Amino acid sequence: MAKSTKRWLWIVATIAVVATLVVLYYIFDPGSSHLAPKCPMKLLTGFDCPSCGVQRAFHNVLHGNLVAAFLVNPFLWLCLPYLLLVLYAALFSTPRAQRVKRLVFHEYTIYFFLALYFIWWVVRNTPLWLNFVADIG
Repeated sequence: MAKSTKRWLWIVATIAVVATLVVLYYIFDPGSSHLAPKCPMKLLTGFDCPSCGVQRAFHNVLHGNLVAAFLVNPFLWLCLPYLLLVLYAALFSTPRAQRVKRLVFHEYTIYFFLALYFIWWVVRNTPLWLNFVADIG
């Protein structure tokens, strides 16, 4: 199979998976549905991991509740542009995509997001953050 055909198959498969997830998360509320996967870290420790709330945030965005989506996991909104650039760099091979690939896969960029990930992990489990969310929500 030609290289460009494989790439287009990956693009079509990615679009199909994303479209399916959008429909499922629009229909089912992950906060109350038993079908949604639960966070193993939260189940084991009782603490939120940095990614906890992503499903609920996505559900809130699909229903137009942007403030609720932000409060569930603000770290998602910081990482979303980066993740979209990673996806773009992985799926396309244009000169622009190659420049993006060098940036998003640069070791300092990866270290930066890993540091933010662990900082958010600590901050979101502190009483200061939990009280802030309780006061806003």
